[in-house]
Amino acid sequence: MLKLRNLTLLLLLLAGAPRALAEAAAKPAEYDYIVVGSGPGGGPLAANLAKAGHSVLLVEAGEDQGANLNEQVGLWGGLAMNDPQMRWDFFVKYHSDEATQRKFNYLTWRQPDGQFWVGKTDPPAGSKLLGVYYPRAGTLGGCSTHNGMASTLGSNSDWDVIASLTGDKSWTAKNMRKYFVKLENNHYLSPTAKGHGFAGYLDVSLNNPSQLTNRPEVMTVLKTAAQLMSQDPAKILAHLSRDMNSDDADRDQQVGVFGVPAHMTTGGKRVSARAPVDQVANATNANGSKKYKLTVQTNTFVTKVLFDNKGKYGGLRAIGVDFLQGKSMYSADPRYNATNPGTPGQAFARKEVILSGGVFNTPQILKLSGIGPKAELKKFGIPVLVDLPGVGANMQDNYEIGVTAKASANFTNLDTTPCTFGFGDDPCLALWRQGKGPYARSQILASIMYKTSAAAQGERDLFLWGDAIGFRGFWPNAANIASFGGDDGPNTFTVAAVKMHTYNRLGTVTLLSANPRDTPEINFRFFEDSQAEKDLQALKEGIDFGRKVFSSVQGPLAPFTESDPCDARVNQNCDVKEHIRTQSWSHHATSTCSIGGDNDPLAVLDSNFRVRGVERLRVVDGSAFPRTPGGFPVLPTFILSEKAADVILSAASSL
Repeated sequence: MLKLRNLTLLLLLLAGAPRALAEAAAKPAEYDYIVVGSGPGGGPLAANLAKAGHSVLLVEAGEDQGANLNEQVGLWGGLAMNDPQMRWDFFVKYHSDEATQRKFNYLTWRQPDGQFWVGKTDPPAGSKLLGVYYPRAGTLGGCSTHNGMASTLGSNSDWDVIASLTGDKSWTAKNMRKYFVKLENNHYLSPTAKGHGFAGYLDVSLNNPSQLTNRPEVMTVLKTAAQLMSQDPAKILAHLSRDMNSDDADRDQQVGVFGVPAHMTTGGKRVSARAPVDQVANATNANGSKKYKLTVQTNTFVTKVLFDNKGKYGGLRAIGVDFLQGKSMYSADPRYNATNPGTPGQAFARKEVILSGGVFNTPQILKLSGIGPKAELKKFGIPVLVDLPGVGANMQDNYEIGVTAKASANFTNLDTTPCTFGFGDDPCLALWRQGKGPYARSQILASIMYKTSAAAQGERDLFLWGDAIGFRGFWPNAANIASFGGDDGPNTFTVAAVKMHTYNRLGTVTLLSANPRDTPEINFRFFEDSQAEKDLQALKEGIDFGRKVFSSVQGPLAPFTESDPCDARVNQNCDVKEHIRTQSWSHHATSTCSIGGDNDPLAVLDSNFRVRGVERLRVVDGSAFPRTPGGFPVLPTFILSEKAADVILSAASSL
């Protein structure tokens, strides 16, 4: 690190990062390992390397918001996602065809006054179309600090496919299970349960039954869904305590109603990738001295990887990183100020550099460092060090779409505590501090695992969830919503489908400039692949099931009137597949620097996370997956991190 020149710079570095998590830049400029990014890939990895006795620099572009209630209260994910201290704003394309892209109902525009406006047509004069809002986190702990906390394993085949592609049997699901056992601190099963852990850093809990029984009308809908899935509706609470992450041989074929494990305490406090970092960075010996050599440097934005030519046979070798110090250095940060240049700096690694910047930023850093598709790098005058066409390619995601309807009666909550979500004197917050009340729950009450006729792997392929809300995707909460799709009220219910194992592999992350502070262009290319019809069919079957639930509910709630996809007031026979094609959303991107075999031209990494064509450079985050694991990639990414720690430590003595 560069020496601190004055007190002003010191205060800048410490801002937003209390305790040892904000160690000043006066530390030595050389470490054994440099880890870039503190999400579920990088945070636990840095902690594990330090616990093994190595000196580690963990670099995070954002701040430490661990004391922020928006991060702590698990149910406040929506507040966290819109907190300018925590969020990074990306605006993406879902379609290459501009006409199709313009059909999306919730496009985000920037008005002349700088505010967002959301809608499809007729924005205020002078507004600039930004794209579809795709929320990311720019804070210590990454996206595990603002997500829905769903802690579900992918299918066994998601691991086995890596073993098959690379010939590395350490990737088999049977072997990978041990990493899950190591990191999990399970709160909903007996400590004798097979295939689970009870002493790890990641708390995993189910909702307390009272969170469900307090919602009688929601329970009516769930009982109806259970009956349609051939489950006894009288045993609904038993179904909601089923272990979605079991080690059963047939787990990936099991369908029906399940509870949803969440990375939170039993009292609803979020536990994120920040947790192992905090534990290790602040661990002390008996005499009060620092126990581990982990330096956490926040407000530090990495711009490129540094290399020399001292690798084997004169090859390239990663030796460090360039960075800018200062708050909000990246233009995705809503507080970004282009006139603030930041303070340039460098850090060096004696052993390895590991990129864990996430699915958008890791490929951007690689390309800016000269590793990526040759033509793209030359276009922006970036010297080509390694022509690696898979960098920024192969991007995938879970398609999501829902069916929303209005019941003939309102959905109620027997817990009538008046929650204000942090405004004023919030009685629900006081209860949450005691591990009780409406906030002591996860964001997803229940799920239905479903297998369609178009399942890609012959396994359950839809994660359905439902609640008494109208949910149609993501947009900035502060925006003026021009077309909300209906007048949602307390009688509204949505059954949403998350598509697992999509066929699409065409998404890309490409540079828009050689300026590292500019966000890249992100295009998911939804439903543009040759097998798109299979994904459309699967999602339609999810909507059909949701409709069947609504039509089967008895009692005061019936009948339901559909709002989406077919607004019964306008056209109750709309084209459902066209609606899916134009209105699907997503927020689980993966695979932009994927692991693959030596014969795969798009493989960026080998089975040991090493970037092909250079030495001492690895990638450990969601971009490494060859395909999106399951319905929620956060838990598989934590597992990936544990695997990477083993791999990296096994090679440490040879470097």
